Amino acid sequence: MTRRLRRRLFQVGSFLLAAGLLYLAFRGIDVDTITRAFRQADYRWVPVLVLLVIGANWMRAWRWHLLLEALPADRTRADEEGEPPASRLTDAFASVMIGYMVNYAAPRMGEVARTANMSTQSRYRFSAVFGTVVVERVFDTAVLAFAILSSGILLVDRLPIVRKTFVEPVVSRVEALPGTSIVLWTAAGIAVVVGITAGIWRMFQNEQSALRQMWTSTLQPALVSFKEGFMTLGRSPRRWSIVISTVGMWGGYLLMAYVPFRMLDLTVPYDIGLVDAWILMAIGSLGLLVPSPGGIGSYHYVTIQALILLYDVPEGASASYAVLTHAAQLVFYTIAGLIALVHQGSSFTRLFQRSAARRDDTANRAGDANHDPSNGSPQRSPNPTGDERSTPAPVTGAADEQP
Repeated sequence: MTRRLRRRLFQVGSFLLAAGLLYLAFRGIDVDTITRAFRQADYRWVPVLVLLVIGANWMRAWRWHLLLEALPADRTRADEEGEPPASRLTDAFASVMIGYMVNYAAPRMGEVARTANMSTQSRYRFSAVFGTVVVERVFDTAVLAFAILSSGILLVDRLPIVRKTFVEPVVSRVEALPGTSIVLWTAAGIAVVVGITAGIWRMFQNEQSALRQMWTSTLQPALVSFKEGFMTLGRSPRRWSIVISTVGMWGGYLLMAYVPFRMLDLTVPYDIGLVDAWILMAIGSLGLLVPSPGGIGSYHYVTIQALILLYDVPEGASASYAVLTHAAQLVFYTIAGLIALVHQGSSFTRLFQRSAARRDDTANRAGDANHDPSNGSPQRSPNPTGDERSTPAPVTGAADEQP
């Protein structure tokens, strides 16, 4: 199976997954309730929401620009004639918008698209720019982990709801089983775990196994990329600016999650404040980890269920919030991405072709570096973050990055 065919099958599967999750999210919800909520919404908050989206993503672009500036000179193509300048903040912002837009059409391609666009607009090599995207993922992974951990602590007062909804049904079913069944199921579970562990260990010992090759080509370089990401923060002369931009960006995301509650008049009736918006932002980010186009379906389902189960918000109001927050960003990023493409004199098709070509060229160069014919032995790639395969799992954001 060719790489292009795998990519097409993944895209088709992601859209089918989105359709199924959308059905689950809105099953049984009265559409008239959602339309009525939109008619009664306070649209005076729209300019504020637009400014927040622009501000948060300008912070992201600024952070990315700082990381690009910290790249060493050997990561550029300065020796070639007619190359554009090193990097510009406006180009970084335009590339971020293009990346978000692409994610709604081709899941997980947004990072490659914005990398290819930024590499074209600057003199940095594709592999070097992609390395900075990996570094960004390191920072956002750390913030998301903090958001999830803090959300768990903040939800302590709602533990009875969580216990009643999730824990008690499982406990009641276990208690209904006879003692012999519990022993047998426990023994069977232990045997399965031991068998799977032994099988994985044997596969890992075989250098030709798919698991060992996955570790060598994907997981190990990803761990190296995480290490390099934290080291980049220490090497950058503007490390505090990187920290400030990260805090400002996530602060903007928090307000982007809170303002729609004010638009739909849900803050007072259900006692929802900034702390609750922080919790829902973290929960919604988990929904965006599902490989659906721009979090369509997965974000809606997770957000609706969280509002219903944790805050007793009715289904219609919960669905209205999920639709508003997701649709607002989808419309903004699509328009902004198209404007960026037109401004740069490019097109959607050309961007996809450029992204695929750059990614394949990077993979080929990495393969040549890892198998040096001069000595007949594999060589470690000098730039582990440059290989597209070394990308850690996406962590946050609608369209992969935004929360």
